[in-house]
Amino acid sequence: MSEIRFDLIHNEYALISPERLHRPNLYATVGNKSLDNRQYDCPFCEGNEHLTPPEIFAIRNNEPNKAGWKVRVIPNLYKAVQIETPFGSKEAGHYEVWNGYGAHEVIIDTPRHITKMNQLSKDEYYNWLHVLRLRVADLKNDKRMVYVTLFKNHGYYAGATQSHPHTQIIALPVLPKQKLSWFRYAFEYYKRNSRSIFDTVIEKEKNDAVRVIAENNYFIAFAPFASSFAFEVIIASKTQETSTIIDLTDKQINELAKFLRRIIRAFYNQLGDFDFNLVFGLPPLNKNYVSEEFFDKLNLFWRFHIRILPRLFSLGGFEFESGVYINPVLPEDAAAFLRDSLEGE
Repeated sequence: MSEIRFDLIHNEYALISPERLHRPNLYATVGNKSLDNRQYDCPFCEGNEHLTPPEIFAIRNNEPNKAGWKVRVIPNLYKAVQIETPFGSKEAGHYEVWNGYGAHEVIIDTPRHITKMNQLSKDEYYNWLHVLRLRVADLKNDKRMVYVTLFKNHGYYAGATQSHPHTQIIALPVLPKQKLSWFRYAFEYYKRNSRSIFDTVIEKEKNDAVRVIAENNYFIAFAPFASSFAFEVIIASKTQETSTIIDLTDKQINELAKFLRRIIRAFYNQLGDFDFNLVFGLPPLNKNYVSEEFFDKLNLFWRFHIRILPRLFSLGGFEFESGVYINPVLPEDAAAFLRDSLEGE
């Protein structure tokens, strides 16, 4: 039987409808259009540094833009926004227009040409997360940058155009309206309840013990009660003081690397080679006039988290028009399947 569930974290509904699981041609991977996996001309592979723009940063012990790196950061060749654009806005009648100022970077996760995230080693996970933390911290130094989004598109149906593992950062001089609404909602919840939404949800999930997949001293992984996507998982920090990736210590980054690798391997054990989006739940980067009311209290009501969104099923007009996603897999079942697929360290 279908259920309309409320997602307390995201302030939205999801329609859990197991009956729709058996619809014909439901899977997005039917007639799968795979990405070109050739290594010799991959611009992200070690040895092909000349095929990319000059690097912004890299973990290496030699000169820039040569082989010998572990993680490499470059400008996106097809920038949505760019740092060279003059900063500023203007009015166009009733409309607001900003120049396309911002940052759009690509983090090349590993020099190895692998096509599955479960093939990364523990050290590669650590180096990757370490660089993500460094890049967000560096962008925060530019006070014109108000919001940063950190995401991974893995696979054709998740929007990837390169099979080599990579992550993207886009920093903007504006706070998107949808995100502003979300932060205000979370702040109002904190003011009413004297605790964060994340505290409430984590406590509820641990008490119910049916959607929790795994946890350690610092992080917990669970299938959200109102999952928008089949097999959706949230990995959240259990420490309230960690509102953003910058707040994570080296020890926490190390624990997150091991924990995330374990969860990703469970996904592959259960789903095989699948497409997914991985997004980091980050707060505003710097204060501006729209975030003044809550920015200095982010560490009280916001929590660093990662959201893994498998793209197993196609989306339709209902989802785009209503903002309510139809999920044909019960989150409780998804959590059980993933728990059964966990491997030990």
